[in-house]
Amino acid sequence: YPYGWKAYIDGKETAIARVNYALRGINVPSGNHTIKFEFKPQSVKTGETLRLVNSVLSLLGVAVCLFLLFKQSRKKD
Repeated sequence: YPYGWKAYIDGKETAIARVNYALRGINVPSGNHTIKFEFKPQSVKTGETLRLVNSVLSLLGVAVCLFLLFKQSRKKD
């Protein structure tokens, strides 16, 4: 299922099958297991990376502006 969903049985990734129009399922062997479904689409990872880059650039911009203001005020003295 290529849209960000991942399924794990005991920490190992397993294939997700289409059960009907809206539901998905996985084949689980008999016994006790830990099953985990995660939704981690690539678009979320890309958005987090862009947010981080934007934050760093914004902080650098503020730091440069403060430095230039400080430098200019020192020249007037």
